[in-house]
Amino acid sequence: MSTDGPESPVSLNLARILHRLLTDPRGWRVDDLRAQLGIADRTYRKYRAVLQQHFDFLFDRDGRSQVIEVRDGDSRWLRLREPDEPAEGQVRFFARAAALQLAGQAFGFLDATPLGEDLDEFRRDFLDRSGDRTFVLGTLLRDLNRKLHHVQDAPKTYSGHAPVVATVLHALFWCRRVELEYEAERGPSGPKVIEPLTLVVWRSALYLVVRYRGGRKPYPLAVDRIRNARVLRETFRYPSREAYSPERLFEGSFGFFIDENAPTTDVELVFANERWLKLYLTERRWHPSQRFEDLPGGRLRMTLRVRGLRELWRWVHSFGDDVEVVRPCSALQGAAPE
Repeated sequence: MSTDGPESPVSLNLARILHRLLTDPRGWRVDDLRAQLGIADRTYRKYRAVLQQHFDFLFDRDGRSQVIEVRDGDSRWLRLREPDEPAEGQVRFFARAAALQLAGQAFGFLDATPLGEDLDEFRRDFLDRSGDRTFVLGTLLRDLNRKLHHVQDAPKTYSGHAPVVATVLHALFWCRRVELEYEAERGPSGPKVIEPLTLVVWRSALYLVVRYRGGRKPYPLAVDRIRNARVLRETFRYPSREAYSPERLFEGSFGFFIDENAPTTDVELVFANERWLKLYLTERRWHPSQRFEDLPGGRLRMTLRVRGLRELWRWVHSFGDDVEVVRPCSALQGAAPE
């Protein structure tokens, strides 16, 4: 097919087709292509052949043309072959879409709070910036809630706690003191003035690390147990990194509970000769100090050095007869530690 110069109808039509293929991952539906260019199917097939045979920059390393025609339902589409390695832009788009989807599921227990509402807003903003929203939603992100799934770990419910979460966020960002009451395990407390330090997510629940006015020791509070919280006009100086960091606060603890006065304990556990159990244990980071060793007979030894045994006790007893406590035997058997 002769193009007769760059401004000929054939050249312009080929340019329009090429631009569509390079800018739209769906390509161009053949019926729409013919209608917009005003050409018959025979002419379309000639255009397709020219693109497949004479545009060298559209060939892959094996000499194949990247221009293909595919069927999608009852329609024919002209598009570029999907590359073996996705383009960087696609990788970033898919990663961001997956991150937002998983974050939405992981923090689904916060739907009724400002955090959950704003996460939904971020997702909508991301979709609004997509070049072709219909294609993105109808094709790329279709069934994404089933392709990506987060299993909640007995999430707490925050229905009715939105004002508390909003108060906590306001005080955190502005370094303002908060007066509140707290529903502790031993009973409700009277009004206390606290300085919020860190909002922590642990096992599908929110905790607020605070220190009391005039104090230096940090304490964790369950956000859903906070009552009658109000931000005061008083501000406080957020502690330096040397004085406070959440990493150091939980360092050595097995789980979330903090007991700075608890002694550091060497723990040795021996697990049964079960392949699934070994994989389950060794593929995870339970504690920074954990060490594993295969024993004769196929059993697995685990050693670690922890501060406080409350959470460790619960974790060990979840394995039932598949674990033997070598040390400290007395502390990890019987009733749970206080």
